[in-house]
Amino acid sequence: MTRTGDQGMPCRVGTRSAKRIRTLRYSQMDHSSEYTMLLQILLPIVITVFAYLLLHALEILYNNLASPLRRILPSPPIPNFIEGNFKEMANDPGITARWRAMYGPNFVFHGLLSANELHTSDLKALNHIIAHHEIYQRATINRDVSRRLFGEGILYAEQDQHKRHRRVLNPAFGVAQIRIITEIFVEKAAQLRDIWSAQIAQQQNENTGSGSVEVFSGLRKMTLDVIGQAGIHARSFLARALTKLKIAGFGYEFNALDPAAGPNALNMAFTDLFHSPNAKFYNGIRILQSMVPILKLLPMPGRHARINARHRMDTIGLQIVKDSKEQLLNSAAAAEDHAKSLGTRRDVLSVMLKANLSSGLPESQKLTEAEVVAQIPAFFVAGHETTSTAAAWALHELSLHQDVQERLREELLSVVTDNATLEDLNALPYLEKVVRETLRVHPPLAFMQRKAMADDVLPLSSPILGQDGKEHSSLPIPKGQVVYMPILAVNTSTEVWGADALEFRPDRWDKIPEAASGVPGVWGNLFTFLGGPHNCIGFRFALAELKALLFVLVRAFEITPAVPKESIGPVLTGTIQRPAVLNADEEKTGLPLILTPLSQAEEL
Repeated sequence: MTRTGDQGMPCRVGTRSAKRIRTLRYSQMDHSSEYTMLLQILLPIVITVFAYLLLHALEILYNNLASPLRRILPSPPIPNFIEGNFKEMANDPGITARWRAMYGPNFVFHGLLSANELHTSDLKALNHIIAHHEIYQRATINRDVSRRLFGEGILYAEQDQHKRHRRVLNPAFGVAQIRIITEIFVEKAAQLRDIWSAQIAQQQNENTGSGSVEVFSGLRKMTLDVIGQAGIHARSFLARALTKLKIAGFGYEFNALDPAAGPNALNMAFTDLFHSPNAKFYNGIRILQSMVPILKLLPMPGRHARINARHRMDTIGLQIVKDSKEQLLNSAAAAEDHAKSLGTRRDVLSVMLKANLSSGLPESQKLTEAEVVAQIPAFFVAGHETTSTAAAWALHELSLHQDVQERLREELLSVVTDNATLEDLNALPYLEKVVRETLRVHPPLAFMQRKAMADDVLPLSSPILGQDGKEHSSLPIPKGQVVYMPILAVNTSTEVWGADALEFRPDRWDKIPEAASGVPGVWGNLFTFLGGPHNCIGFRFALAELKALLFVLVRAFEITPAVPKESIGPVLTGTIQRPAVLNADEEKTGLPLILTPLSQAEEL
């Protein structure tokens, strides 16, 4: 017989409740056990990471205290140990100029984890660094970041590996090749011009016939399309052989300028890496991971953006090389004959394939397939981010200096054809001066870094009075010391260029200051493309593309500011300094300008 309680309910209900309570208790015990196990797993990992960080911090602290530069050179204050001066330098590109005004051309600042770096804009010191490239090599941290982003290409290589890469690639960037692909520069610039004209027409400003256009994003898409087509001349037999994959240039038809093609995946990946609101933060994370390698094992912020961009670049590069080699090796002729036929052309991929296929080259001089593939993403980034940035700065300066713009336009309109050749562009002296002045005042790369691989002594142009009260005509450089080479500071130095060094004045190139001959640059008495064995391999490519852009756009539009002059400022992401609209509360990527089609401007 079943017993009942006070409410007449069976007692088995109470039994069931007790069972549920016991089940809940067991569940809680299980969860508690799981938490305990998780803690037992995570705690050693956290302790290990912390110990590793502490070890690196103590090593940096020791190096800072032991550095002979500490007793000689001044240093700006450090906000905190973790960030050093890194965050304030990333947020304020002008801060190093203020430090130079306070401390002179030589001082020490501190990067992430307060690792010290020597800042020097002394020309004698910089010439010494450039000349002794076996001692002063790319900083290990920068090389690691480059390897993780792009692979072991030309941006990563050092010493013998770098010599081998340059020996193979130099012919691809000679004058003859640039002459061939200049037509691509002009063609893509004209396509961008037409897109902007259509945008202006849609705005339908009847009073002025003009419209506001955000130019930076268009310039980035245009230069990306150029890289896609200019790696291999589009009319070559190899490009035709790859049409089934829509391959042209480096093997990829980006169609970044074509709105019908939809968003370009690679362009979006580059945007995430270099132009998103978190780009500077992600760059800092990558640097920190290279300083403390154990952090690479953790799912740090920005990991997805890096992996996504690298995956897309590698996929494209591998497909290009794979299909190019198949087309060559499957032909009836011998591979050596194909290598010889490739030798008559001087585009990037042809030269790399020649290095791989020619049996006449010793193995030690050949590029591996991984090295060939790694060149492609390196040129994707270096070839389109920097040139688009330079072009944006040029248009910005022309909008502010109407007299310069009008004089340049008059010269450009004197060319009777819309399809200018390289010779046409190089025969325009005022265009040359405008390009030089743009790259002087606004070098796309604001700085570069080198690391001393051995103890050295760095000579100075003139003696300095050290913190120790002694006079020093040179600086002792310990092995491992990182040197910050300020490209922007050298290009805008009042000691070199005079009191108006910060002003945009193209006519200064009519009489180059004598001091400019001491700048260790490969082109134009400027530090923009560096010098020595590590000078920018694609500087002729960049110059021709920039000239072609200005040739087409200035002939087509009258350019005026869309926002007040003081609203535009430089924004630093990594080493690239780009123009942007700056607000008190936010930072915008774009550069808006008012463009008026020239035919309408003349009517008004």
